[in-house]
Amino acid sequence: MEASKNHRLFEPSASIVLVGCRGAGKQSLGFMGAVHLRRKLVTEDHYFKKVTGDTRSEYLSKHGKAAFTQRDVEVFKHMLDSNRSKCIIACGMTSLMEEAQSALRAFARTNPVVYVHREEKCIRQWLDEEGAEQLLALDKSHRDCTNLEYFNLYDPSNTSIDGRSGTTTPSEHHLANRSSKLLGAREDFTKFLDLITGKGVTRIWLESPFSVSAIPPEYRSFSYTLRLRLSSLLDMGLDMEELEAHGDCVELIIDTWPNNILDVIATQVALIRRKLRVPIIYHVEENPREERRRLPDEKDRMDTQLLDLGLRLGVEYLSLDLQRSEPLVNHILDRKGRTRIIGNYLYSGFRAVTWDDERMVEDYKRAQALGCDIVRMARLCTGDSSREVLEEFKARIQNGVPDPKPPLVAYDYSVLGVRTPLQSRILNPVRHPKIENKRDHLATVSTYPSSFAALFSNFVLDPLQFYVVGANVSYSLSPTMHHAAYEFSGMPHKYQAVSCTSLDDLNQICASPTFGGVNLTAPFKVAILPHLKIKSHHASVVGAVNVVLPLRGKTSFILDHANSRNRAGPASEFYGDNTDWRSIYTCLQRAVSPRNSVQPSRTTALVVGAGGMARAAIYALLQLGCRNIFIYNRTITNAVDVAKHFNDWAAQQGITAGGAHINGVGGNSATSHEVCHVISSTRQPWPEKYSPPTMVISCVPATSSDGSPPADFEMPLQWLKSPTGGVVVELAYDPLITPLVAQMQAFRDTVGPSWVVVDGLELVSEMAIEAFELMTGRMAPKRLMTQVCMKTWEQQQRDMSSGSS
Repeated sequence: MEASKNHRLFEPSASIVLVGCRGAGKQSLGFMGAVHLRRKLVTEDHYFKKVTGDTRSEYLSKHGKAAFTQRDVEVFKHMLDSNRSKCIIACGMTSLMEEAQSALRAFARTNPVVYVHREEKCIRQWLDEEGAEQLLALDKSHRDCTNLEYFNLYDPSNTSIDGRSGTTTPSEHHLANRSSKLLGAREDFTKFLDLITGKGVTRIWLESPFSVSAIPPEYRSFSYTLRLRLSSLLDMGLDMEELEAHGDCVELIIDTWPNNILDVIATQVALIRRKLRVPIIYHVEENPREERRRLPDEKDRMDTQLLDLGLRLGVEYLSLDLQRSEPLVNHILDRKGRTRIIGNYLYSGFRAVTWDDERMVEDYKRAQALGCDIVRMARLCTGDSSREVLEEFKARIQNGVPDPKPPLVAYDYSVLGVRTPLQSRILNPVRHPKIENKRDHLATVSTYPSSFAALFSNFVLDPLQFYVVGANVSYSLSPTMHHAAYEFSGMPHKYQAVSCTSLDDLNQICASPTFGGVNLTAPFKVAILPHLKIKSHHASVVGAVNVVLPLRGKTSFILDHANSRNRAGPASEFYGDNTDWRSIYTCLQRAVSPRNSVQPSRTTALVVGAGGMARAAIYALLQLGCRNIFIYNRTITNAVDVAKHFNDWAAQQGITAGGAHINGVGGNSATSHEVCHVISSTRQPWPEKYSPPTMVISCVPATSSDGSPPADFEMPLQWLKSPTGGVVVELAYDPLITPLVAQMQAFRDTVGPSWVVVDGLELVSEMAIEAFELMTGRMAPKRLMTQVCMKTWEQQQRDMSSGSS
């Protein structure tokens, strides 16, 4: 038996076409995708004018409807044929014409063609009331001429500093006036593009191998699958955010069949991606209504359509029951694209096949031969097997089946749930404690915290000690946030703040066999670099490290080191990473309005300071796509050194100041690599050649120790000329309302309402979240940590106030 040919595996450079109804967001997504993949953006309206010399309305007026329709389709076909690689093509409404859809079907044989759709109420805002129903009905025809789908989720939530959606806080640091129209769309869509081009996990792994998203769940030491039934999600009284961090991935089980099921499923997949940000396992239960039919073809019809939908939505994993009909199995394997297939075997009944039966090995070999990426074998029985019998079966697979062997998930379960949590190491099924899955025998007992805690109580994993170390960390907010996350996750770790300034003291901390990791502040971020065996790509570019992890054992494989987290032992070497930049990146991405979306050729940013945090801020801006960055620092020579560092790096990467890429297509024809500039005085006007800044990041401490301006910096009014406002990020949080924060809050309230102010408290919670995930390899409970951050800070303020009185 041979694996099927994968007909939906496209060349990574193949152009990606976006089609859909007016108002679906094709052009906005196309722009985001072009920036992310460094590709040329082709829009149908622009291409029509380029070819004909007229706009569409002008051509229609000159030549009449019949001639326009014929020419429109001709140009559409030419657009596809002339841009087959390294482009993002955003189509207009021509894609609704039958001849154009025939061209799209042909194009889809070699290229990704994505149907972009969204909630009907959002699209109606862009349509004339007359004819809207017909247009919305015609839009569904795009499913027949495309091979992928992206649901462009509209998220009306406004997330405040305490992490509660749709609520406000009375505190002065509430982030007001935050636009939500494209909140999260860029991250969702770029991840979707990474999946269909095959660049996602590989890129993350090469840049930061200890990142929680760098190692797929099937290759981690231990991983958990949060099982969610579609029926439960539709009736759920919980916010989706309450499911956060309860599993390394989500298994979406299609167990209900409403009339508009395709759109319902697409919406739920988009919600899981947006709110939980974990890989999705897509599983379709057999439809009991179809089971009652006599003909097997009728029984498989809807299941095939629903399984196809999972592949079209670009889910990371698709669960395929290998005991279903052979045509259905082959159909899915033939079209899997880059989705990984979990080949399922379910053995049930009083006479279920036992682990020592040779048929078990033969079933595994069949899944391997079919090309399944993971094999999942589960026995529904009255009593679980002894652990020894299951281990013997795994040993037979390991020793008796030739490589490459897909990872194996194998366990017993009964109506009482999984009986032996340690039977399977990866993709253990778990439930959310507040959701009753009455029909789900696989997850009626175990939750992620209880399952993970069992690894410590059974001495498989070890309690460790984590630290934040620096010159002045006695009032750090990190310990309470980390301890809250440990308790949530079932980990008995400890985290403490230690004030010190010598490398000898730091070395003593790191030498302990129970050392788990350390957050570094000044003066260690640069001084530690020569003492690290391995650094992430990010840390190397930034030139500073703020997280150090132990490398245990003599293995040379970085994956083994990453999977050794949460285990004690002597550390042979150390690994360094930088999460400061990612925290700044996240805050910027969350706060920048759609009107100020980064455009490499135009967007301008200002960084105040020239220390380690300023370096992280510049790197975050570059990762966002900004190519015009100004640095202001009291000591100009320091600013010049930082600018030269990143300009040299930009030259090495082929990144130009105008946002073009030397080896790519797009942007302008600029060849200068000077992405960073120094501005020497707050008295001088903003350089005329550049747009006023729409992103301002203050990276100076409350007190100055290195010549940098202290946190009494205020923006010169002549630099606040952006007509679309922007975002100001203040890194200092002691005091929380710095002169810059106070100035910009007043400016926002009286002059420029489009400005968003991000204070240091939001940033420090993001830093703790990033550090927790890097240190433990587990998903962080972000909302919980953010809430604890605010409450701890407020308690500190009350304690200081009562102490001073």
